[in-house]
Amino acid sequence: MEYLTQAGHNMLDYGWRILYVSMILCVLELIIGWNKYSLKSRLRGAMLWTVYIVITVAFLTAFTSFWGKLGIQPLVSITLSEYFASENKVLTVLGWIVAPLLSLLVSDFFYYWFHRAQHTWKFLWVFHAEHHAIREMSAWNSNHHWTEEIFRIPFMIIPMSLLVRVDPGFVPVLAWLLLGAQGQYIHSHTKLSLGPLRYIVADNRFHRIHHSVEKHHWNRNFGSFSSFWDLVFRTAHFPKRNEWPDTGLDEYDEAQNVREYLFRPFQKLRSKP
Repeated sequence: MEYLTQAGHNMLDYGWRILYVSMILCVLELIIGWNKYSLKSRLRGAMLWTVYIVITVAFLTAFTSFWGKLGIQPLVSITLSEYFASENKVLTVLGWIVAPLLSLLVSDFFYYWFHRAQHTWKFLWVFHAEHHAIREMSAWNSNHHWTEEIFRIPFMIIPMSLLVRVDPGFVPVLAWLLLGAQGQYIHSHTKLSLGPLRYIVADNRFHRIHHSVEKHHWNRNFGSFSSFWDLVFRTAHFPKRNEWPDTGLDEYDEAQNVREYLFRPFQKLRSKP
């Protein structure tokens, strides 16, 4: 019963955040969007988001409970707020901004290499390709395959929990809201960009390149939260002012219904010689 209560609470929290953020970005897309996408694609995306949330939250809630009971501690624990503690209010406020950014950079390092593995290892690509197959990509129509978060457990969550824990300390609610909205924002087609800040925090124009159908854009811009690791490992491509490519895959179109969304990658694996 405790598990069901926690899972239900997590689903509602996640679902409401996706709803609020997607609605705001959808309005911006309609007013200042790069593309004219169909209502059908947005509704289908919303439906698949619902399936994604239910499955992944249920699974991650169970894993988190199990992993927490093991009591495993990381090799290194860093509390960033200690480095920004000061009587100077300017430094304190600066710490509220910098600390969560540094914390997310550490997480994004693991995500960067996991993401590159998804594009390199054929087994992982079969599942990740469902996300890249989306042609009318928007804040609503941007879901990953439901296995995405499950694969992150061995590639991201467990390594991070064993190696390092970064505690940003106090983080303003507004900062968490903005950072929590970024996953939807980078897949939106609004013309609202981050300008020079995109050299630190990835925006939708930066991530659009990663989904591009144009070959010279392939294997670029793997970072989710930041462009930093793409700069470090020389996979960054910062688009020009009007560089806004189409998205999708030549091999097949995005999933058209729940059945395809749930099972198509497994069917493709089974059909391979």
